[in-house]
Amino acid sequence: MGSNAELAEMFARMADVMQLVGENAFKAIAFQRVSRVLEETGIDVVAASKSGELPPIEGIGESSRRIIVEYAQTGKSRDYEQLIASVPAGVLEMLRIPGLGPKTVALLWRERGIESVDALEQAIGQGKLAGLKGVGAKKIASMLDGIRLLKAGMQRRGFVVVAPLVEEMLERLRSDARVGQAEAAGSFRRRRETVGDVDLLCWVHSSEDAQAVIESFCTQNGVEKVNASGRTKGSILVDKGFQIDLRIVPKENFGAALLYFTGSKEHNVKLRGLAQEQGMTLNEWGLYRVDQYNKAEKKPGEPPTIKPVAGGDEKSVYSALKLGYIEPELREDRGEIEAGIAQRLPRLVTREDIRGELHCHTTASDGRASIEQMAEAAKAMGYEYIAITDHSVSSVIANGLAPERLKAHIAAIRKAQDRVKGIHILAGSEVDILIDGSLDYEDALLAELDVVIASPHVSLKQDTAKATDRLLRAIESRYVHIIGHPTGRMINQREGLPLDMPKVIAAAAQAKTALEINAGWPRWDLNDLNARAAANAGVMISINTDAHAIESLGDIVMGLWVARRAWLTPTQIVNCMTYKQLMAWLKVKR
Repeated sequence: MGSNAELAEMFARMADVMQLVGENAFKAIAFQRVSRVLEETGIDVVAASKSGELPPIEGIGESSRRIIVEYAQTGKSRDYEQLIASVPAGVLEMLRIPGLGPKTVALLWRERGIESVDALEQAIGQGKLAGLKGVGAKKIASMLDGIRLLKAGMQRRGFVVVAPLVEEMLERLRSDARVGQAEAAGSFRRRRETVGDVDLLCWVHSSEDAQAVIESFCTQNGVEKVNASGRTKGSILVDKGFQIDLRIVPKENFGAALLYFTGSKEHNVKLRGLAQEQGMTLNEWGLYRVDQYNKAEKKPGEPPTIKPVAGGDEKSVYSALKLGYIEPELREDRGEIEAGIAQRLPRLVTREDIRGELHCHTTASDGRASIEQMAEAAKAMGYEYIAITDHSVSSVIANGLAPERLKAHIAAIRKAQDRVKGIHILAGSEVDILIDGSLDYEDALLAELDVVIASPHVSLKQDTAKATDRLLRAIESRYVHIIGHPTGRMINQREGLPLDMPKVIAAAAQAKTALEINAGWPRWDLNDLNARAAANAGVMISINTDAHAIESLGDIVMGLWVARRAWLTPTQIVNCMTYKQLMAWLKVKR
């Protein structure tokens, strides 16, 4: 149970609580030191404790060692639980306020009875901190600023929201002549749909450059607060409290560090276990022979004084562990290491595999480009085909097409094909799935379309039974080829339909109806887990942008990130078919 990181956090929290309750200062300092050692050691102390082989580690005394062993074997610590129970939960939450340390929190709690972040904000507003020793106007202003930053940064932010900021920082680092290579790690590199914070890694050409690069990072425009600025690490808050850390590591250890900080924790734990089985140890500095590593000189924050078996790049580490290279999107401990051992890692879909777009809109409904403009843009992307799928009549707000307008629109698409050469233009529609599961057009009209996408747009708070039956009815229609954004969710905005997904997937497999990964932000619907389950059940997946403008066709890359996290290969994706294959597939249901 657990990991070094979780143990480090536990000891850091215990040190904070000790300061809050006024326990021995030296013991609090000792626990802070244990936390740092746990973050920096290359030993998997949890695994070693379970096996009874935890070696002596400088900086970890007998009492701390006892806590570690208990936690490793039971998943909890009585010392930690007793200590945490001595302080109200809200007081502990106050420790998360940027710039507010344990001594000030203890003062607020003891002297003014403040026991939560909200209570502190209210007390400040009511002037209740007046006369509190050491808490003047400047300190109060800092508290308010910290509360604002905390509340703004509490939620994980959407990947697409964070991406421009991260890319800008990477570009700045890569343009610095002192920097040899810079990469983003963490959940951002794994392309998770939401991100809590971001880790950046780089190596520099000279050790003398490290401090200057960190200083430049911490003083760049947009920095709201500097959490830390050291010789090889900087931590800043930007964009209303979003945290970004930069670590500088030696070039020869860069691959191991990138692997370690990319995570996930669960993936790393499995890798370390595999290394141990092969007589090696893996940490952020590299992959080492255990016998050599144990004899090597080690200093906190520095690599050991021996050459690693591998560590300069990620591929060398995986190769030394007898694994194929595991793409970052797969590193979630969902069977990727077992697949690597068996040499069965999937050949994930790439942008080059995508041959067309099957869900986009034009000025006929709520799009901003004509049929010809969308087709020419798709052609410029190297696509073989594009389906024009404007909204159906019930989408009034999206200028949905009444039956007669749709007929005229189909004719306009056919004429556009005569004018635009080099790409196949298909006539389609994004048809609303109504509340009872019926479709927005009669079957006879649907039959005139090359492609039909049926999507839920309204009444997205139905109960599971009604929502599922609604989609099943659309899935079973012989005229529906693809279910668009099946749940209707919006990341960090709404949950969408609470579908019985196994039942939906089974029905789609039976009816040979594809399910869509909608690449448009903030949909990303299906999500990676549901897309993988569907593909494993034999359901074809269609990746589409739902583009309403030419530039949105480029959003296909975001759908690919979801697909790659879902382990999808080109053979499982409709858009990877050639035009001839696509037309044959479309005719299967008819």
